[in-house]
Amino acid sequence: MGSVSVQLTERIASLSESHPWIPLSSFSGVDLNCERSDACSLIASDGRALGSGILDTRDPVAAWRRFSWSEDAQFDEAYIANAIHDAVMRRGEESCRRLVSSDADYLPGLVIEQYEDLFTVQFSSRAVEGHSKFVVDLLKEMFAAQEIVLINDMPERESLGLERYRRTVSGNNLKGRWVAIDGVEFRIDLLNANKPVIFLDQREQHTLVGSLCEGRRVLDGFAHSSAFALQAMRSGAELAVAADSNELYAKSIGATAQKNGVEVEALHADIDLVLDRCDPGAFDAIIFDPPADYSANADALTRLHRKAFSILDAGGLLATYCRNPELGAVEFDHIVAEAAAAAGREGRIFARISQPFDFPVLLNLPESRYLKGLILQVE
Repeated sequence: MGSVSVQLTERIASLSESHPWIPLSSFSGVDLNCERSDACSLIASDGRALGSGILDTRDPVAAWRRFSWSEDAQFDEAYIANAIHDAVMRRGEESCRRLVSSDADYLPGLVIEQYEDLFTVQFSSRAVEGHSKFVVDLLKEMFAAQEIVLINDMPERESLGLERYRRTVSGNNLKGRWVAIDGVEFRIDLLNANKPVIFLDQREQHTLVGSLCEGRRVLDGFAHSSAFALQAMRSGAELAVAADSNELYAKSIGATAQKNGVEVEALHADIDLVLDRCDPGAFDAIIFDPPADYSANADALTRLHRKAFSILDAGGLLATYCRNPELGAVEFDHIVAEAAAAAGREGRIFARISQPFDFPVLLNLPESRYLKGLILQVE
């Protein structure tokens, strides 16, 4: 375990007693005395101790990621085991859930999710990758896992010098299977990156928004697995249309609806084009859960919501979400409000949305709050 003395920039100095990431630029001219991926204590140039973190100079944004406020803390098997146990104890008893959420559970770069007796593990830092066998063995000990899938095909691994792969721990093939989440059956195919996944971070929203759709005509935009549409139909929606620009996702929606004994019309189409073809009043509930890259375009978001406000009659429901961590909740609210004004409409806020408990947000790590949303009654 080493210590590094670092000259903080003015901006970083203002965050250093709270934010757990220190960028590579703050290490300029510093003679690092611990190796890449090692845990080390960080000491500011004015002598303040900033805690213990993992160091990897390949990461320009978060070259150092704090996992403990204690000095000289070890990122070893004992620490990892205790941190995983603590994270699991903070979760509920759902059979499909996130068990470990990286920095927000003081395990930078480690994400673990459970789908009944299947588990997925992601390593996005060299430090946790170095303990991959230990993490897998610990999961086997803690849970009666049928299989563990290592989902490590993220592009960012390449910049860290890590191999990209997706495979089972056993080395065996794993066929797709159905899992039940809040009364709905979904087919998951964890080895196939092209098949739709279940957004566990929206599990609570699927049931909440669905419960508000009784008797409504529902449009589920960016449908992916169509979870919003399926929960709406279970709650007594008059009809549901699920649109997605990914052909494979759109094709899977019909099979999922049939499995659950409901009817959902699946459209392989861009949601903007679908909205362009809608007459006012065609739907009285519209749901948007776009991918993060779509939300990075503020103009596209404004146009999308303006179309929705133009279609929905008074009393209509708009549930809309943003996954872009760089767009804050206040900015997202402003975009939706501007779109409503441009359409000559108003929206009464039913709920402001953040992440569920198993996707925790650290107070001093705003980057950990990537999901925000609004549920509105259109006036």
